[in-house]
Amino acid sequence: MRRLTATLMTLVSTAAVVGTTLVAPTVAVAADTWQTHDKNCKTINDVNAQPVGSVCAEVQKRVTASGAVNGYRGRVTVDPTEGNWLKPTTYVWSTSGGLGEVCGGGCPQQTTAWSSPWTSVKTVPGSYAVRGESSAGNFDVTASWSNWSQVAEKCATYAGAGEVCVRRHERTHRGILQERGQIAVHPAKSKWIEPRTVRVGTVNDGTTSATSRDLCDPSCTRRSANWSATVSRTLVGPGGAFEGFASASFALPSGTVKTLKASYS
Repeated sequence: MRRLTATLMTLVSTAAVVGTTLVAPTVAVAADTWQTHDKNCKTINDVNAQPVGSVCAEVQKRVTASGAVNGYRGRVTVDPTEGNWLKPTTYVWSTSGGLGEVCGGGCPQQTTAWSSPWTSVKTVPGSYAVRGESSAGNFDVTASWSNWSQVAEKCATYAGAGEVCVRRHERTHRGILQERGQIAVHPAKSKWIEPRTVRVGTVNDGTTSATSRDLCDPSCTRRSANWSATVSRTLVGPGGAFEGFASASFALPSGTVKTLKASYS
C-alpha cells in the first residue's frame, strides 16, 4: 500500500510539472521622454524702453531609451509686467511652413504668466517662430534650428593622393539663416592629403563676403585617413545677383597646392 501511494504521488507530481506553462517575466520597456532642446526668451519694451513683459519660445525633443530623437514640439510662454498684456497669435515651423494658431480661435490678452499648449509633434527639427501682439506693439521670438542641408558639392580625385570633396550647407538657427563650408579628404591607401584652408561665403551683386578657417594653425597636418573640417557663419544676402559658395585649399604629395570650390547661384 505504501509503495502504491508513493507511486501515485510521483505520477501526480510529474503530471503537475508537465502540465505547467512557464510564463516569462514581463520586461519593462522604457518610455520615451521629453527633454529640453532649446528655449529663447525676449523682453518686450514699449516706446519708452520700459518692459511690458517677456516672451519665450520653447522646443522639446522626444528621446527614446537608446538616446535617439524621434520628435519635436514647441510652445510659447508669456509673463507680462503689471498693467500690461501679451497675446501670442500664430506660429510657424521652418521645416513645414504654414501658419498655425497658438490658440484655436485666437488667444485672449494674457495679463499674468501663461503657457500655451504644445504643438503637434514634428519628426524633423526646425526653427519654431512665434508671433503676437502686446500693449506695446507686435513681437516675434524664435527657438531651435533645422538640420544642415547640403546645397552644393564638388569632388575631385587626384592620382597618387586620393579624393577631396568640398560641400556647402545651409540651415536656419533661431530664425537666422546660416551657411557652412566643409572639406572632406579621403586619402588613397598609404597616401596623404594636407588640408590648408576651408572657406564659406557669398557673392552679392559682385561683392564677395566670406569667412575662412586656417587648418594649418598651429601647423599643417598630412591626413592619411578620412578627415573633415568645417567653418560657418550667418548668411549674408541674397542680393540681386547671388552666388553661395564653399571652397578649400590643400596640398598633395606631388608638392602642388590645389583649390576646390562648390557653389550655386
